[in-house]
Amino acid sequence: METEDYVAMLHRMVEALARRLADDPVGLVHVEPLREHLRDAMNTAIAINQEKPRGYSFGELAKILGIKRESVYERAIKGRALLAELRTRLGVVSLREHRQEQLDRAGVPDRRIAGGG
Repeated sequence: METEDYVAMLHRMVEALARRLADDPVGLVHVEPLREHLRDAMNTAIAINQEKPRGYSFGELAKILGIKRESVYERAIKGRALLAELRTRLGVVSLREHRQEQLDRAGVPDRRIAGGG
């Protein structure tokens, strides 16, 4: 699925949510957390893009988004913080450490190819 198709689907879902909320206005309490989630997704996407060898520069992203370069930079900082929090919560770092501890305990060398799975 192309990104544009995915975004169009999300727009349709938001429109459906609006119709649903018209009949259940108490559900409006869920809108602000959803807005925050979308903002966080944008910040995280910018941060991940910056980690890629061929990612867009801050200046290029600023032009694409129609915002200042400094704003993109601030979003990248927020996105990196969100990623660090997520990785900690999911235990990504501790999983690597656990793997190495198990190998050390077993006295077995790590034969995984660098950068591989």
